[in-house]
Amino acid sequence: MSLVRTVLYAAALALATACSPEMLRGALVTSASALFEASPFLFAGALAWRLIGRRCSIVAHLGCGCGNGPSARSLPAAAATWLAFGPAVALARYLAATIAARLLRRRENVAFDHTPPQPLDEIAAVLPAALVAGAATQLFVRFDPAGLSPLAGALAGAALGFVAAPCGLGAVALAATLRAHAPIAAAAFLCIAGVVDVHALRGDSRRGPSGDCAAYVILAAALAIVAWRHGDALVHPLFTLPLAACVPVCTIAAIACRRSRCGRSRVAPALMLFAALAGAPAPRYAATETTLTGLFPGERIVFIGTLTHDAHSSALARYAITCCRADAAPVVLRLAVAPAYSAGTWLRAAGRIETFGSEFRLVAESVQPVPAPVDPFIYR
Repeated sequence: MSLVRTVLYAAALALATACSPEMLRGALVTSASALFEASPFLFAGALAWRLIGRRCSIVAHLGCGCGNGPSARSLPAAAATWLAFGPAVALARYLAATIAARLLRRRENVAFDHTPPQPLDEIAAVLPAALVAGAATQLFVRFDPAGLSPLAGALAGAALGFVAAPCGLGAVALAATLRAHAPIAAAAFLCIAGVVDVHALRGDSRRGPSGDCAAYVILAAALAIVAWRHGDALVHPLFTLPLAACVPVCTIAAIACRRSRCGRSRVAPALMLFAALAGAPAPRYAATETTLTGLFPGERIVFIGTLTHDAHSSALARYAITCCRADAAPVVLRLAVAPAYSAGTWLRAAGRIETFGSEFRLVAESVQPVPAPVDPFIYR
């Protein structure tokens, strides 16, 4: 998997050199949000391993999925898939990965069974896919994958799933990013990633960095800040308590590893702390489809969002988070008449929904500029 990770890091570096500072910041913050989302699952898996020990064979599935065989058998990854895509998808992927493991005649790595998962190792394993997810969110601002044919989208998603899924949790973060922009590609990605990808076929074992006191201190600081700010526009506020619960565990781990040093293990925690301190800029909307659902003619509605213009109409757009910023999807309300404000202005529009051709639009009775909200997201 070292070659795959090298390619992913090279791609992230290429994006960094080609992007503006604001786009680079957005990509890094989105990558960090996927790491924040993964952290409670990884700490829970490490704790469960210590409680169960070697008394149950299921301990081999309590990490992020970077051991031998298909990574979708990771129970934390299955839990994250359940939250992001629902129980049917989570169960189907877990069963498919289990069947694939039997067909490939893989066996659990004995050394892995006797080595408890280390949160720093697991977070480092999620980092490559998190970086790809962050880069993808910025790429989709310039390139709308909706223009791809269904076949091309499916092939692209399957190819990405085969190459860029080093761990189960990383695959979930990347799939959530794809779903917001290219649902067909996301479905194809989920069918391949963690089931019959290059990691599963090669059967590489997880070999990450070792414990590091400074890394745990940085991680504890990042988790504490985001928990204190109720998600900090990085993860869903429901993650506040799980993130806060990880802070004392990081503190205990830092004390236990006070004499250990491993610089590589500080990269992911440092990225998370950067995101917590730098803040999360609002995503830029570039798609053209209307994504606000459940409307009916005559419905009265009040909506707050940023103003966007295209060749045919104007709309108010905002983003909704299911789990973390990496899966943010646009919520868009088209306007019947373009207001006299520049694109990017935050507006509060009130009026009624009417039918215009095959789509709904808001006939605004009042449109007022409002300050940008502290948290630009809405939560599902």
